[in-house]
Amino acid sequence: MRIIGFIITVLMAISATDKSYANDIGVQFSGFASFALSYTDDSDIGFASNYSNVNKSGFSVTRDSILGGQANISLSNNWDSVVQVVIQDHAFKSFDNFLELAFVRYRTSRNWAIRAGRLNSDLYLLSEYPYVGYAYLWVRPPHSYYSFANIAGNFDGIDVEYSKAINDGFLRLKLAYGGSTAKIKAYNDDFFIDFDNLTTLSATYSLDAWTMRFSLSRSGFGDYKLTALDEFISSLDSVPQSIWPQAQTISNKFNTEGNSIRYAAFGLTYDYDNWLIQSEMGISESDWIIAPSVLNSYISAGYRVNNAIFYTSFSAAKNRQNVIKVIDPVFSPGTPEQISRPIQQLALAAQASIKIPYVHQHSINIGVKWQLSERLALKAQLDRFDIKPVGAGLWSLSNPADVDKGHKVHVLSLNASMVF
Repeated sequence: MRIIGFIITVLMAISATDKSYANDIGVQFSGFASFALSYTDDSDIGFASNYSNVNKSGFSVTRDSILGGQANISLSNNWDSVVQVVIQDHAFKSFDNFLELAFVRYRTSRNWAIRAGRLNSDLYLLSEYPYVGYAYLWVRPPHSYYSFANIAGNFDGIDVEYSKAINDGFLRLKLAYGGSTAKIKAYNDDFFIDFDNLTTLSATYSLDAWTMRFSLSRSGFGDYKLTALDEFISSLDSVPQSIWPQAQTISNKFNTEGNSIRYAAFGLTYDYDNWLIQSEMGISESDWIIAPSVLNSYISAGYRVNNAIFYTSFSAAKNRQNVIKVIDPVFSPGTPEQISRPIQQLALAAQASIKIPYVHQHSINIGVKWQLSERLALKAQLDRFDIKPVGAGLWSLSNPADVDKGHKVHVLSLNASMVF
C-alpha cells in the first residue's frame, strides 16, 4: 500500500516540523449506506451498476448495496486528511479495491489547495459522492454514463485547486496528475489494467440554482494482467502475414502498448423550488478496442411533492466507430487442415471478441424518492433497457456467442439510503 505509506510519511513530517500541530488534531467519523433489493427479468444477460462489480441476473440484494465509512482528520489550520473506504460487490475483492480516498491536503491560502494521495477524479458531477445514494435521486447513478466511470473514479497522484467567488457565483478550477490500476474480472479471470500519466483539467461554476462542470482528461494504457488476452494476442502474432494480413492489425488493437484514451465531459444541474434537473454528456476517444470510443449522455428530471421527489430519466450510450469487420484468411491450395482450421477458428474468435466490448443501448426509468428524515431516504425505481445487437458492452452475456442478439431488460429496484 504505497499510498498509505506516503500519507504516513507526510503526517510524520508535519508532526516533526511543528509539535504544536498535535494540539490541533481532530478526527470526525461519518458513514453512509444503501441497502437494495433488485430484480432483472432477462436471465441471458447479467447486470451490474458498474464495471468493477459482479454482474448478476434475477434477484439480488448485493447488486446496489453499499456500506461506506470516512474519517476527516484536521491536522492544523492549513492541513487536513481524508480516508474513505467503500464496501460493495466488487468482483475483485481486496482492501486496495475498497479504498476510495486517502489523501492529505494543504491549503496554501484561501483560494489555493494542494492534495496528494488517492483522490477522486473530478470528471463527473457526482465525483465527490458517487456512492452516497442519499445525496442523489436514483437508486444508482445513470448506468449508461456511470458504469464505466467507476474505473476512473479515483487515482493515485496529486491535484491543485483554485477556487474563487465571482460576482454571485463560485468558480473552482482543478488540475490533476497521477495514475491508477483498475482491478476487475473478465470471465472469472483477474483483469488488471494500468492507467498511466492520467492528466485531468476540470472547471466547475455554481450560480444560484445552476451548477456547471466541464472536464478534460487523457491517460495512457499501461501494463495489464489477463491470461486469455495474452494468449489471444500471441496467437494473432504467430499467424503468417501471407495467410491473414489483418491478424497483426487486430493484435495491435487488443494490445495496450502505445494506446491511450481521451475524455471530455459537460454536466449541468438546475435545482430550484420543486424542480431538480440534471444532465451530463461525455465523449471518449480510445485506440484500445477493449475500451472503445463512446458517446454517452443522460437527462433526469425530478419534481418535489411534500417529502417525495418523483423523477424520470433517459440515458444512452453508443460507440462512435463501426465494428471492425474481420477479413477471412486466404490459404493457398493444398494447405493442410491442421494449419488452416486453427487460423479459421482464430478469425471467428477475433470477430466475436471485437464485438463484445461495443456499446449501443438506451434506457428510460421512473422512480420516487421519499425523504423520511434528514438521514434516511427510501427509493423505488423501474428501468427499461433497450440493448441493441452488438451493443452489450456494459453488460455480461451468459453466452458470449449471443453478442449479435438484442435484449430488452427491465430492472425493478427498492432501496434504503442513509447517512450517519
